[in-house]
Amino acid sequence: MTNLLKLWDASVGAKHVPGTLPGAVLSAEAEPAAHDPVVGATKVHSSPLNAPQIDAPASSNITEATDAQTVEPFPADLVATPETDSLPPLSSLDQAAQLKTQWWTPLVSDPLRDPNTALAIDLDQLFVLTVMYSGRVLAVEQTKWINQARTAQAVSEFDPTVFGSSRYDSTSDPAESTLTTGGPARLEDDIVAGDAGVRGQNSRGVKYNVGQSLGHKNSNSNFFIPNNQGYTRLFANMTHPLLRGRKIDVNRSLVLTAQFQTKGAQASYHESIQQQLIQVSDAYWQLYTERATFLQRSRHLQRATEIANLLHARADHDSSRTQVLRTRAAVADRTADISQSDARIRNLESNLRSLVNAPELTSNRDSEFLPVQPAVVLPVHFDAQIEVAAALGQRPELQRLNSEMDVARTRLRLANDQKKATLNFVSEAYLAGRQGDSDVLGALTDQFTVGRPGYGAGLVYERPMGNRNANASARQAYFQISQLQHLTTETTEKIYTEVESAVRDVAASSKAIDLRRIAREAAAAEADYLLDRWRSLGNDPNLGQIQLNDLLQAQDRLLQEEQNLLQALVQYNRAVLEVQRATGALVSFASLK
Repeated sequence: MTNLLKLWDASVGAKHVPGTLPGAVLSAEAEPAAHDPVVGATKVHSSPLNAPQIDAPASSNITEATDAQTVEPFPADLVATPETDSLPPLSSLDQAAQLKTQWWTPLVSDPLRDPNTALAIDLDQLFVLTVMYSGRVLAVEQTKWINQARTAQAVSEFDPTVFGSSRYDSTSDPAESTLTTGGPARLEDDIVAGDAGVRGQNSRGVKYNVGQSLGHKNSNSNFFIPNNQGYTRLFANMTHPLLRGRKIDVNRSLVLTAQFQTKGAQASYHESIQQQLIQVSDAYWQLYTERATFLQRSRHLQRATEIANLLHARADHDSSRTQVLRTRAAVADRTADISQSDARIRNLESNLRSLVNAPELTSNRDSEFLPVQPAVVLPVHFDAQIEVAAALGQRPELQRLNSEMDVARTRLRLANDQKKATLNFVSEAYLAGRQGDSDVLGALTDQFTVGRPGYGAGLVYERPMGNRNANASARQAYFQISQLQHLTTETTEKIYTEVESAVRDVAASSKAIDLRRIAREAAAAEADYLLDRWRSLGNDPNLGQIQLNDLLQAQDRLLQEEQNLLQALVQYNRAVLEVQRATGALVSFASLK
């Protein structure tokens, strides 16, 4: 089983095997250690989900360090051109700059609540648990077993049937003439008889019946000599179809139909797994996004709080009351933005529990989920044509349609067969023995040693006039096949579109990440520049308020760019997973069952 957490090869630019699952975590060289300091990052995530207070002690350093106070030139390789659709480089920034830009990445997996009840989760683990415990997946899985039971039921029609019977008759009938009894007015017989054997039908449509009968008869007729007779008969008969039913019949078509429907149920099961895994991945990335957003908004609040605390500390010296009030309003506004974060995170955790339904996640409903698989750029490259070829061989929708096509073809074969006349070859053979003095065992021996076998053979022919039922069934099956062919064509084109779109989305998302990183760095540089200007001009009664407004607005833009970068990263990882869904690679998790 491919592990999503270990599939990213350590070498950048590792080739991707079409139709497999690429991982989604940092390689060993790029993965940030948990203790590595993030420049300018305060670990607000380690405290409960409440906002910093405005009267907190002022930080000795209220600036957020950046690589430079000037904006770097815009990389030419990131300018979108209509002539190319290839993947851009992983980033124009080096790994350290990427880590600095995505400062929240190593912090998302740190507890926000009680660390003793926290559970680390990743997509690979969630996918495995979903296949094993999801109620929806398990419910759809039963369809496969139901159809397998139907197949066994259809095959059971070919099971031989053992039969046996016994009967005692005592008759007393008026004699029609003296030739019946030789004297007595009534013919009285006492008969005990029984038989046993095997009958059935094989997979080629041949019906057979083989058995042995035993009996004893006593009569008051003077002509019944010797009296107290024992008799036996070993018999076998067979009916072999020559036209209708020779290659296929109702029973054999039921077996084939059940087998094809079982394959279709397996395809539906795979399709259900893919849909459920996509929902689980969406829930995972929503939780990741919400936790990262909380960290971003907490730092955004921290920036305003530090400014407010500084103004509050200098209120008796040179702080303008309008600046104090403006900053206090900014703090209150930013506090309101994160006030519902705890509820949103818990709601997303509950949604993830319901989708996966694993005991590991539901045993403690207050446990916190820590997403340890970050949103990062993967060193993979997808070729649309290769991925399409993989999708055509793996997508469960096509497999399900192929199964339905096989069922329709079986029904067409049966309907065409039913249009033929019935012409059966019938044959029968037997061995018989008879002895007096109630010697049944002697009669049983005589059937093999005395006389010769009896036999008979013949043909049976019949044909319904018009045969409208079979003709209508054939037309129905033909139109069903035509319908399924059109659906297959439509599904194939849909797969082409989905795979090509998914591959393009990965390329576009990767390029968007680089652009968002540059935008975030520019916004951070602008915020730092305006912070320096506010420090220089903050005491000016006219310019100080203007500079403060510009600074707070720049911080808002910085938050927006950080959120845009976060969304771009999450969208990229979703796009990579969408390629796997479009190619049908997610069905590999079904092998866990």
